[in-house]
Amino acid sequence: MTTVLLLLACNAPIVGGNSEVLGELPVWTVDTGGPDSGVVDTGLPPDPVEDPPNDDDPVPPAVLLNELVAKNESTWPGNDATWPDWVELYNASARSVDVADLALVDNSGLPWVGEDGSLAPGERLVVALDGSFAGGLHAPFSLDADGDERLTLSVEGRPSDRLAIGALRTDLAWARYPDGGAWGLTPAPTPEAENAETPWSGNFDRSELVYQIDEVIPLNLRLSTADEAALRASRLSWLTAELDVPEGDWGELNVRGKAYVGSARSYDQKMGWKFDLNDIHGREWRGLRALTLNNMVQDNTYIHEFAAYQLYRALDVPAPRVGYSWLTVNGADYGLFLLIEPVDATFLDRWFGDPSGNLYEGAYGVDLYTYEVASFDLEMGADIGHTDLDAVIAVLDAGATDANYEAVQALVDMPRFLTLMAVEALTYHWDGYSTANNYRLYADPRTGLFTMIPWGTDQTFLTAYFTPWTGQGRLFQWCLSIDRCEQDYDDILYDATLTMESLDLATQIEDLESWLYPYISADPRREFDLGTHAAYVAATAANMRSIPPSVRDQLAAR
Repeated sequence: MTTVLLLLACNAPIVGGNSEVLGELPVWTVDTGGPDSGVVDTGLPPDPVEDPPNDDDPVPPAVLLNELVAKNESTWPGNDATWPDWVELYNASARSVDVADLALVDNSGLPWVGEDGSLAPGERLVVALDGSFAGGLHAPFSLDADGDERLTLSVEGRPSDRLAIGALRTDLAWARYPDGGAWGLTPAPTPEAENAETPWSGNFDRSELVYQIDEVIPLNLRLSTADEAALRASRLSWLTAELDVPEGDWGELNVRGKAYVGSARSYDQKMGWKFDLNDIHGREWRGLRALTLNNMVQDNTYIHEFAAYQLYRALDVPAPRVGYSWLTVNGADYGLFLLIEPVDATFLDRWFGDPSGNLYEGAYGVDLYTYEVASFDLEMGADIGHTDLDAVIAVLDAGATDANYEAVQALVDMPRFLTLMAVEALTYHWDGYSTANNYRLYADPRTGLFTMIPWGTDQTFLTAYFTPWTGQGRLFQWCLSIDRCEQDYDDILYDATLTMESLDLATQIEDLESWLYPYISADPRREFDLGTHAAYVAATAANMRSIPPSVRDQLAAR
């Protein structure tokens, strides 16, 4: 049994690792109960359990632990942008409570005691659990997110609420549904604001809060005059700036412009962006180390990438997720951007379970030929001189035969590759591997197979410059020279038409465009008029409805 001393006076000094009262201040004790066998392991979250007060505890005013995060990177910046652990207290009683009558203690035995002010009925108070002795709303302890942690709240010297916290993932919160209700887990905490009425029912992956389409996420980039001059001089050079995210002041990050060739724009136009969120402070925002903001200057609809990547993912081709953001720079509107998931270690881990393999970028005409292999850019992995790509090229060079088809299947995930090519056909993705552009190859360490990953789908759904069988990527044309491989492709293509119809992409993009329209019309840097935009959306929706039956007719005629 562990007994700790809680001080009933403000600003009492704390010495060493224990509470110590200087002078004749009154003290009282609370039994924290020691380790709790009911600690919840939230690696695979079970139903949450509250650690109830002891039966013999006096009944205090109903101030409750209402929400807490034990490992905070991006849920609440604190009052000084240090992003501390935190707990929200909620006055569920019918009368005001003096903040000076509140006290918190965790396993460390170091108490936080409130100071000035009062908490009215229904009000909330967030305390930073940052290990600081600054007083005020800073507790002299932080929480242990790895397991055996227990937090006790007391009011007027009597225990009011307790919670056995258990192991909590980064940015995952315990919260009461609704305020003062039963405990549940959520990746979307609401410090200083009302909790949801019902428990969270979605995925606990916080990046899902970025890559969704029911919110346009506001981001404000803060650049100095020197930063702006640097970006005008060299938009692809990294510089340090500051960022405001919806949760608060993110602080410093590294930024640069992005995009080459067709979608390249200057800083004074609608430049695309890359944000490195993790490098300076070692934190992730909503589980992400980086953000890529596509400017969509080559997509007059603003919805092509959303639709194309959704079809890839529905057919189990590793493809980015997307969301939307409204970017301001120094508070001035910069425009509507697509938040596209970068193909990085987080992406690879999510799709393959092991991000340690070699990731190559093939762009701007680079294909699987010996004389071009050195032009593949190794983005991640071990520099082995492209020997893994050489092995694939050697089989292609040996000829299009049944035996070599089997040999390629030992090196390349062919079902996924043929599915990728089917989606290129169904989306009119003329700027992908069909023209040896905008793709990556990942060598999965678990299977030993290369998987092709699509990119650059902004110019899709409008004009088909090839049939489903005339894409010029070397591996694709090599496959079509083998009857078995060609039949495999045709079967996959047929099934893909059914999946595309089942998604009803046309209705989805019509609804999405309607939701985005206020942002599209207000975008100060869009490069098209709204009449053109409407025409392109209508043409895209019409093609989405007509392509699947048209392709099935072409298959039937073969």
